[in-house]
This record gives sequence, C-alpha cells and structure tokens, in this order.
Amino acid sequence: MRDLKSSVFRGIAILLLLGAAVLFCVSMVETTFVTSEQSIHGYWIFLTGWLGFIIFQFAWYATPLNFMALLLMRKRPWWALLCSGLALLAMSQAFLFNEIPMDTSGNTIPILSRGTGFYSWIIMNGCIFYSIIMMLIYRAFKRDFEKSNTLPSSVLVSDAPASTLKSPPPNQPLSFPTGVISTRSNP
Repeated sequence: MRDLKSSVFRGIAILLLLGAAVLFCVSMVETTFVTSEQSIHGYWIFLTGWLGFIIFQFAWYATPLNFMALLLMRKRPWWALLCSGLALLAMSQAFLFNEIPMDTSGNTIPILSRGTGFYSWIIMNGCIFYSIIMMLIYRAFKRDFEKSNTLPSSVLVSDAPASTLKSPPPNQPLSFPTGVISTRSNP
C-alpha cells in the first residue's frame, strides 16, 4: 500500500517550487521599485544588486542563497533549510531601505513605492523556504513508512525461541503404489 501522507507533502513541495519559478520570472520582468525619475525592473536589480554590499545592503544575496538551497535540497536538505533561512534573513533587509544610490558622490533617489516584481520576489523566497520544509516532512513520513513495513527476510534458528521450532519431517524413501510396475525391477 502506498503512503498517502508523504505523497501529499511531496506534491505540495513540488507545487511550491513551480510557483517559486513562476514568481521568479514575474519578478524579473515586472516593476520592482518606482522612483521619482523612473520605474526599475527586476532584471536591473538582479544584474546590479550584487553591488549592495558597498552600502551594506545584502538583500540581493537572498537570490543566490535560494539557488544554493535548491541545489542542496535533494542531497542535503538540512543545509538547504539553513541556506533558505539565511536567504529569508537577507531578504528581510529589503524592507529597511528607502533610497537607491545614484552615484559615488552620495546622491540617492528616493523609492516612492514597491511594485509587483518586489512582492513576487518576496513570495518566491517564502515558497522556496516552505517547499524545503515540506520535503523534510515528506522524507520523515517516508522513512517512518518504510521502517514500519519492513519484514525480516530470514530468521536464524538460533534467534528463534525453542518452542516455535518444528522438527523437519523425516526423509522417507520413495514408494510406488501397489500394482505398479517399476522399470528398475523389470528390465
């Protein structure tokens, strides 16, 4: 019989990952920030966000941490959960800044609002985190199901209680019914 509980958690994890992929694509093409001069799309943040460490803005690093979590998800799920948790921590810093640096002289552009791309990126990070949790639950249920359904392939005679052992039937010679002619006795 198939374990339905573990299948449900695996299905939820797969749906969350598919949703995260769609949300990532949406966050790349939609408006992320609206400033007084222009709207900034996600692909521009994706290409230039790594420079955020100069102004101690580490939110961009949530995306590479999530990609690392996706790579680790199958072989090392606990490390994947750690990477995804760190990604959520880095991502939370995106709410703390309200200006985008414009040049090296310290001029900034104020952010007037956050767009669909920004919120798609936020939800994508959450989807990846929860899909890793669902995969961990799936693995726990699967491991418990496999443990409960294993039967020993053989039991050694020395391990079995003496009261349960049956003596083997004695080997009796082959006998022929009466009236049957044997080819051994009649050449």
